[in-house]
Amino acid sequence: MSSRHTEDEPWSSMVKIPADVDKEDTVLGPLTARQTAQLAAVVLLLWVGYRSTSAFVPPLFFAALALPAATSAALAVLTRRDGQPMDRWLLAAWRHHLTPRHLTPTGGLADVLPWQNEILDRAAGPSHVGKLALSIADIDEHGVLDLGPSGRAAISEAGTVNLALRTGGEQQALVSAFGRWLNALAGPVQILVRTRHLELGSRIAALEQTAPTLPHPLLEQACFAHADFLADLAQRHELLQREVLVVHREPGLDPAAGGRALRRCAESAGLLAAAEIPLRPLDGTAAFAALTAACDPDAPAHPWPALPATPVTTSAAIGEPW
Repeated sequence: MSSRHTEDEPWSSMVKIPADVDKEDTVLGPLTARQTAQLAAVVLLLWVGYRSTSAFVPPLFFAALALPAATSAALAVLTRRDGQPMDRWLLAAWRHHLTPRHLTPTGGLADVLPWQNEILDRAAGPSHVGKLALSIADIDEHGVLDLGPSGRAAISEAGTVNLALRTGGEQQALVSAFGRWLNALAGPVQILVRTRHLELGSRIAALEQTAPTLPHPLLEQACFAHADFLADLAQRHELLQREVLVVHREPGLDPAAGGRALRRCAESAGLLAAAEIPLRPLDGTAAFAALTAACDPDAPAHPWPALPATPVTTSAAIGEPW
């Protein structure tokens, strides 16, 4: 019987990654050095408290008070939640509670609004608006982000590919093509995968405007029916869409850094095409819209956002950007 795999057989990874690859080393039984130090600190604190109060507090009464504290400390040290130790998770939750819920950009592009700093300085407390320092100083019409001392960056929007519907040979070819892109990277790259609400209002409005122009009454009726279906779907369900952004950054400060970032975007688009992943570089308007959506995901996207330091003009034609 041949041991060679056919294309119809599922392709298993050639590299087996153990589940505990990021597990910390243990020093005392199942306890890590960090857990040992934390439990030792709890025991030492309880012992000091007992010795300090033994003259006027009965041992049973002290044990009744110390048992809940010791149990809570042991659970916080030994248990995990969301892949993190419970003590770190609780610390992160406390920091999140103290963090302002609403942030507004300051610095970089936000310097065009000098009045906001005065308003933010008067706001106090975690429930008020806080400052969000942005390193983006400018966006040009080609979509190149000026990051100041950090260099230049260019944003591209990537598609996705479903490996579950492919044969074993196709999966291996796609993963190998993606690996070739990773090996060909010559600079910093960030891959951002986020889920946002799917807005169907513009699509429904476009269908309703297009329906009367169709050449046949049945087509017009079908177009209106599809618009009604989308409106009902958006009303009954919470629709989400997945967005994948690839950011190429050039750390250089010379004027040609932006051109190199765009060239790297084009090279990545060619390499990822072999993995059947479409990659579309974003121009200035689309990049500005992506950054705006990242700062305020629930706000509806403007169809024609104006770039910073770009004059806004009017147009006589209805439906064209200002």
